[in-house]
Amino acid sequence: MLGRIFHPLKTLVFGSRCMICGSDVDASAHGICMSCRYNIPLTNYWLKEDNPVKERFAGMVPVVHASSFIFYREGSQWRETIHQFKYGGMWKSARELGRWYGAELKGSGLYDDVDVVVPIPLHPIKQMNRGYNQSSYIAEGIAKSLDVEVLHRAVRRRRNNPAQAQCDFNQRWENVDSLFKVSDIRALAGKHILLVDDVLTTGATITSCARTILCAVPDCRISVVTLAVTQHITGTW
Repeated sequence: MLGRIFHPLKTLVFGSRCMICGSDVDASAHGICMSCRYNIPLTNYWLKEDNPVKERFAGMVPVVHASSFIFYREGSQWRETIHQFKYGGMWKSARELGRWYGAELKGSGLYDDVDVVVPIPLHPIKQMNRGYNQSSYIAEGIAKSLDVEVLHRAVRRRRNNPAQAQCDFNQRWENVDSLFKVSDIRALAGKHILLVDDVLTTGATITSCARTILCAVPDCRISVVTLAVTQHITGTW
């Protein structure tokens, strides 16, 4: 128990521990040991034009490409890591995993014409309480690998809605209705926008954000990536 409590602190202070399992790791490994890299539950969806994540948005919002990096599995160390960078202050791991994912996106060739990266925003009150937006750090890592700009303020959240995890399926869609507003139309006009979030569940939040952008900026194109995807969406175990 104490090991789990102090592991995030050790990682941030010493920087020589694997952010997933806590074992010793060489600096050149960027915070993730070879064992964890080997055992990561990759989806490989970014290599496929058509995949279950893109299919999730079919009929709801037009997206150019869509994919997720890993499966969000119950009991997985990777699930625990995502929980830690979402709520436990481990923002460095969010950015590093974003860099890794971004390198894979770049290697696939499908995302070569992305112009800007836009993280799904938090409401200012929630971001102040948490201290940061984990999706912004994922977006920064992805953008660095793709060599494009991150637009942190182009879209804002209009209200501090309840966390999606507290809602059932139907409530999730009601919870995000008219939730977002485009703050900088000029920055998004004519661009291929890559929307970034941490975990894809129903897709309600991303769909709401994408619809808002397309309504305000009809000449843009949107692709979607998330760091993780729950497996009830994909049907893959």
